[in-house]
Amino acid sequence: MDPYQRQRPFGSAGEGGSSGGSDMPRERDDNKKKKKLLHRDIERQRRQEMATLFASLRTHLPLQYVKGKRAVSDHVNGAVNFIKDTETRIKELSARREELSRETCQTYKSSPDPARTGSELGKSYQASVMVQPCVSGFEVAVSSSSSGPEALPLSRVLEALQEQGLEVISSLTTRVNERLMHTIQVEVNSFGCLDLAWLQQKLVEELIL
Repeated sequence: MDPYQRQRPFGSAGEGGSSGGSDMPRERDDNKKKKKLLHRDIERQRRQEMATLFASLRTHLPLQYVKGKRAVSDHVNGAVNFIKDTETRIKELSARREELSRETCQTYKSSPDPARTGSELGKSYQASVMVQPCVSGFEVAVSSSSSGPEALPLSRVLEALQEQGLEVISSLTTRVNERLMHTIQVEVNSFGCLDLAWLQQKLVEELIL
């Protein structure tokens, strides 16, 4: 008997075994590639969503918070500063509104003739103008009677500000105890060339005196 004939079956079996074993590494490689592709797609989608969110964030921020800033981190810091400044402004406006309301109520309570009507009482109080700095510029608070010749409509106040070359960005009018209270926000680029005390006196002369 040829001795090589007995070794052939073992050789063929070995070949079959090596073929079966080689399939497992190939499957592992395929799984790794699929995971990499999936991870890459997820990361690409995440970046696209973040880019969209940051673009939306920039559109909601005032120009002074993002001007000259291109980095995403700068925009995030600008958003944080804008939120803090807005919260501070809201607190200041709320405190000012409460102060004006208290002053008006105290004046009515101290009136010697409670039989007078609300409009008559309103006429007895002279209008007032206050100018104070705020986050993006300064704020003009005007209080006057709600009727009669002493009343100061919002359009008249806005016209006086426009005559000074000022840009109004928001205005709010409320009525408290027959009194009109106008709160107007004006945007300025620099306070260096603007004297708020002079502006307040100028508005008093044009609107009240």
